[in-house]
Amino acid sequence: MLKTNTLNPLETIRKVFRSAWLQGRSSASKALILISNEAEQRTNAVDARNGGFSDSLLRRLQQKSLGLYSLLVIPSLLLWLYYGQSDTRLSRYIRGTWQGTIWHFPGFNELASRVLLDTLEALVIVALGWLFYRGYRLLTQQEPSPMAADGDAALGRTILSWTALCGAILIFTTPFHSSDIFGYLNRGFQQSVFHTNPYLTTISQIPHWQTSPLFQAHWIDNPCPYGFFFARLTDWITRWSGPSFTAAFLGFKILNGLLLVASTWLVAKISRLLGHAKPWLAAYCWGANPLVLLHAVGNGHNDIIMVTLLLLALWGLLSQRLQWTCLPLLTLSILTKYASLLAAPFILLALWRKKAMVSLLTGLGLSVLLLLWLGSGYVDPARPWPWNALLDNAGKPQHSMISLLAGGLYYPLKWFHAPAKAVQTQFLSVIKPLFWAAFTVFYGWRLWISLKGISLKASPMTEQGLLREIALVSVIMIAFISAKFHPWYPLMFLPLCLLLPEASRLRQFALIFALFQLAGFTILQNLPVLSELLLTLVPLWLTLKGSALFKQTGT
Repeated sequence: MLKTNTLNPLETIRKVFRSAWLQGRSSASKALILISNEAEQRTNAVDARNGGFSDSLLRRLQQKSLGLYSLLVIPSLLLWLYYGQSDTRLSRYIRGTWQGTIWHFPGFNELASRVLLDTLEALVIVALGWLFYRGYRLLTQQEPSPMAADGDAALGRTILSWTALCGAILIFTTPFHSSDIFGYLNRGFQQSVFHTNPYLTTISQIPHWQTSPLFQAHWIDNPCPYGFFFARLTDWITRWSGPSFTAAFLGFKILNGLLLVASTWLVAKISRLLGHAKPWLAAYCWGANPLVLLHAVGNGHNDIIMVTLLLLALWGLLSQRLQWTCLPLLTLSILTKYASLLAAPFILLALWRKKAMVSLLTGLGLSVLLLLWLGSGYVDPARPWPWNALLDNAGKPQHSMISLLAGGLYYPLKWFHAPAKAVQTQFLSVIKPLFWAAFTVFYGWRLWISLKGISLKASPMTEQGLLREIALVSVIMIAFISAKFHPWYPLMFLPLCLLLPEASRLRQFALIFALFQLAGFTILQNLPVLSELLLTLVPLWLTLKGSALFKQTGT
């Protein structure tokens, strides 16, 4: 009897499915290989078209630096939202919708909550500075190519998008370090609602100002310390907002957010016009810089208005068609904050060198008209101009080299119970004129060098050379000569230094100086003498020593 070879139906089904699965896996593997090869071919084609600029750098930048940066910034901004409201130093300036309240950690009293908040803030500041530096190192590892236009544009869009995202978040953050924005709005409301001159009438001179929900107890005894254009701008913003402090507050911060994105684009654009190999690196150092983000938008400082107008003026200078706009834009920048006045002689020399007489004369005429129009509503021949009050406010020693010298004299005398205050006052009356005299000589020397360079036909001074001179005198004046200095003052010269070549020692100093000023958010800023030593002289020493953190790494 023959044995019949029968198969179990379940076994048959199992074998059929196994055969189909093996065939499917083989087909899927082949498909994945084809997809991978096709993707690689597309990547190679893109890289070839972009001159070797691989999008892998973008992924690394987004995933390792900007990704981590974003994850840390969002909770840190929420922390600062509470921090600003818990800070009694700022909450006394805010009434109504933005009234600050003492915020406590559960189980902690006010002092313990403040210590814990300050500690968390210091840790977040350190982390933001480190992540910004990590992003810089990743960018400097990329070797540019003359054909990398598409890659440059992609990276530029990434940086602009990041700047816009952070700016949008910071618009809604309560100012946590400075109350200057409340002083700005005071100047606007006293014009639009109370119809008074911010230069000739102080807030404290307005009857019953304390009862108005529009006024904050900030800068109530001094006249407007800024230029005519900025005073007019605050008037326009508060007229647009109507009698609403919240609308004016958000309107001003939205304006600063838009100007931050615009200035980041301008830094990249001007860098490209100057022929720099890595314009996106300069844009990153400005638009993704935590010092710039937190002060320009988070705290709402008007330095971003001044510097954006100055960048627009420089763009007009480098453009053949827009040279006539250079001087009017520079005038608006000067009439926002007067620090831009340092650039005026150099820009005039540049227009003279270009033999752009039509643009020079047209720009001078428009500038005079702007000055007359903006100043006509503020200058009253029948009333004296408050020069003494304005100069006294600008000359108060704070966190500067002058305050370092004065503090170094004051505290030892106080320790030995000597008349420290009287000696310090007499010392300041001598040292401040000496500083100004030294800067006047230095500034005249640099102007002479520029004028001499322009007159030499064999090797005339280029736009890059004139830009270097503007950046140099601005750094010397703001960081070392001015009696008053605050951590956000680098915003006035940082973009100018970023327009210099990557190997420039002045550019390296500006970057490391701005990075060190992040410590101004911490308790370190309030340590007399020590803060000036660590936050100003240490960056200078590192730069001169040649060990600056932002040294050139590529060719």
